Amino acid sequence: ASLVQLLLNPIDDDNTTAILAYLRLQSETLSKMDQYKQNVLSLVQALMSHDVKGTTLKSLQGNMWKRGYHSGQLQGHVYSDFLPFLHWCRGPDPTTDAKTTQDAPAAPPVRISIYSSGSIAAQKLLFRHTPHGDLTSHFHSHFDTTTGNKKVSSSYEAIAEALGCGAKPEEVVFVSDAEEEVRAAREAGMVAVVALVVLKTIILGNHQIIPENI
Repeated sequence: ASLVQLLLNPIDDDNTTAILAYLRLQSETLSKMDQYKQNVLSLVQALMSHDVKGTTLKSLQGNMWKRGYHSGQLQGHVYSDFLPFLHWCRGPDPTTDAKTTQDAPAAPPVRISIYSSGSIAAQKLLFRHTPHGDLTSHFHSHFDTTTGNKKVSSSYEAIAEALGCGAKPEEVVFVSDAEEEVRAAREAGMVAVVALVVLKTIILGNHQIIPENI
């Protein structure tokens, strides 16, 4: 009660005046901090609504998603036809597909890598927390915008080098729904195709693939 009385009925001396001046200054500082926090929040929301591909923003989003995944509030969404495709890329399991491996030599497994504007940490979180369980073992490498802009060929040249295909980039097949990315990958020498998901059919260029029948 004495503090309230002091603030409402201040004693007219230098010490009290200095204390009240300090409190007013702190109040103004807190008010500015609250406004600053609101401005930052509005800026981040605006960047996200415009789907800005900034590395720092994606890192921030990854940190937010990490909390959501660990709390169980978030789950990584994957299309139902993606899981059979992952198994097909891995190749037959010699312990369960003995007949297949005896009839004909199995094709070498297809290494799957992810190149996304989402951070590598966010990619791994998504595939680690799916309705189908942890899928991260299916992926060989992860790349994000720290490698470079997804719309320039030098980024794909760096990825080919990292995959051990720098001398033969045509051994890398890049699939994206963004034509500018496909164009950049082709300029780097990769085989690049535009993918459209239509119901349960994946259209790669002029070819249709139904994963259930691969």
